[in-house]
Amino acid sequence: MLEIRDLSAAYGESQVLWDVSLDVPDGGVVCLMGRNGVGKTTLLKAVMGLLPARSGRIAFDGVELRGRRPEERVVRGIGYVPQGREIFPNLTVAENLRVGHMGRRRGGPGERGAAAERELDQAFDLFPKLKSLLGRRGGVLSGGEQQQLAIARVLLASPRLLLLDEPTEGIQPSVILQIEEAIQRIKERGIAVLLVEQYLEFAWRVADSYAIMRKGTIVSRGATADLRHDAVREHLTV
Repeated sequence: MLEIRDLSAAYGESQVLWDVSLDVPDGGVVCLMGRNGVGKTTLLKAVMGLLPARSGRIAFDGVELRGRRPEERVVRGIGYVPQGREIFPNLTVAENLRVGHMGRRRGGPGERGAAAERELDQAFDLFPKLKSLLGRRGGVLSGGEQQQLAIARVLLASPRLLLLDEPTEGIQPSVILQIEEAIQRIKERGIAVLLVEQYLEFAWRVADSYAIMRKGTIVSRGATADLRHDAVREHLTV
């Protein structure tokens, strides 16, 4: 589904990614690990088109994405939940969710409307609390409620690949369990996930495979079931 080959990217003259290669298979969950500042978020931004690539290839379903605007990538089926959530604080929960509807990919108006309603019901099924918060402004929600809203909003655009950046950061344990269950159910719907996560136990439970970044490149990858705790902690310990 997602194929990254020899990708390099920079902020101005400061290069952050060096010849990164990574695959996310259809319906799979891949966890990207590494210390702070090694390029994990930069890689997600490059996939989403928020940061131009200097060189290399980013292909989604065999279609080259380099040179395509972020909104084109959304229409093709890529959803992005950034670190910090970035919901609209002055909009209500219902209004935030309607923004997600705007990114839907297929069908005429009637078909899109019916599908949007189904997916709104599915979002409430994943995160039931959101239904009782529809009239509340996003900025007054707790961190866990904002994270649930951010994921639900992206799912309403009907993605086939979901990019999640640190979804457990600053979240209480009970909500982390809800997000874990949601990712498992998202996977059952055939949606692939590229997950950036520092909470190792969470990553082990939800991911099929892993990739470890160091100094802007991938230094280790494989099946999560084969990953040794001591090996990954060596790369994560400051």
